[in-house]
Amino acid sequence: MSLATYYVMCKSVLGYYVRGKQLPSWDLKLQVFCDVVRYHSQLRFPECSDDDIDTIDFDQMHRGFQSQPMPPTELSTKVGVYRGFAIDADAQAIDPHTLDGLGLAEQPLRTLIEQDARCPRQIPCELVASWTACAAHSIRRDSHKAALEPVPLANSEKIVLCLHGGAYVMGSPASHRETLGKFSACTGLRCLAIDYRLAPRHPFPAQFHDALLAFYYLVAQGFQPKNILLLGDSAGGHLCVGLVMLLKHIAQSTGTQLRPGAVMLLSPMPGLLLDGDSLRTQAMFDYVAPTPLEWPNAPMRLLYKPGHKCTDEYRKELAYPLLTPVNGDLSGFPPTIVQCGGSEVLVDDIRKLAEKLQKDNHERVQVVYDEYPEMVHVFHRFSHRPEADAAFSRLAKFVAEIK
Repeated sequence: MSLATYYVMCKSVLGYYVRGKQLPSWDLKLQVFCDVVRYHSQLRFPECSDDDIDTIDFDQMHRGFQSQPMPPTELSTKVGVYRGFAIDADAQAIDPHTLDGLGLAEQPLRTLIEQDARCPRQIPCELVASWTACAAHSIRRDSHKAALEPVPLANSEKIVLCLHGGAYVMGSPASHRETLGKFSACTGLRCLAIDYRLAPRHPFPAQFHDALLAFYYLVAQGFQPKNILLLGDSAGGHLCVGLVMLLKHIAQSTGTQLRPGAVMLLSPMPGLLLDGDSLRTQAMFDYVAPTPLEWPNAPMRLLYKPGHKCTDEYRKELAYPLLTPVNGDLSGFPPTIVQCGGSEVLVDDIRKLAEKLQKDNHERVQVVYDEYPEMVHVFHRFSHRPEADAAFSRLAKFVAEIK
């Protein structure tokens, strides 16, 4: 721990006992976490402008993110087991013609498909199986090997494709291992988490390509699309929404059924164009430090064309539906649940996304929006909080209701 971090921590503890809680329901652990992570977030994304863009080494920035990644979490052996392996990207055939008419992402995706054909690569991933999920298929703890094979354990088995958060520049299956273990335990479902490519070295739509390949992989392994559920937090939630939109486009062009069984969004990043008042009003509470679009090191700028100036044309491109979903047609979604904290900086824009999903799908499918008062971004990771337990219980109920 650096001296600066120690100072911020001590200042936070002192503030908690002298000035009191920042919000009535907060405990010391939550308050200190938010203060310390907010401080580090401001260090990771310092204020700058397009005047500085020529001095920014984006490759070095990428290496910096990877040298100080989101800390890995452990899956307790009391909860379950996991196994790491890799998906052969070139083995998952994507017909480039199915991308016709996709718009801004069409040509970049075609290029990525061609690159995989020329230079085979692998997508690292982890399969998480709680003991609850094992028991659902009569698998004993002392012989759990079958539970860690990415094939259906029954014809009707549902599996969860998990897309991690981290602002598209950080995160991995390892950083979300504990959370996925808890989700698997409360739902009885196995989870496949993929280590998709990160920005700025791999800008949009590399992440969408990897998510699509992972979905195709599960189908090739024998899972029916309707039995594949999507789960994503923060940037991973944004990626889940984009994946459904991408699958919908491909299904329409091929006449095949590719709709997932459900979508679960935990504090999803609503899009790359944000304008909610909560970016300002909740900044003193949330650990996520808002980064204006005018900063070339802002996560949304690192995802899409890093190094390009924020011109009017650039802003127009950011309105593209795969980047900012509220601008697209979100009809045809499967049952969806959106959960977020009432005190996170993204809450206003997350509400707009949920409202758009509800409007476009009318009464055809269930779209649930749950907001937890005084909670921050992806509060599900705070295992000591009753709100996290309540959120996981609600997710379990949602999954149980899926037909």
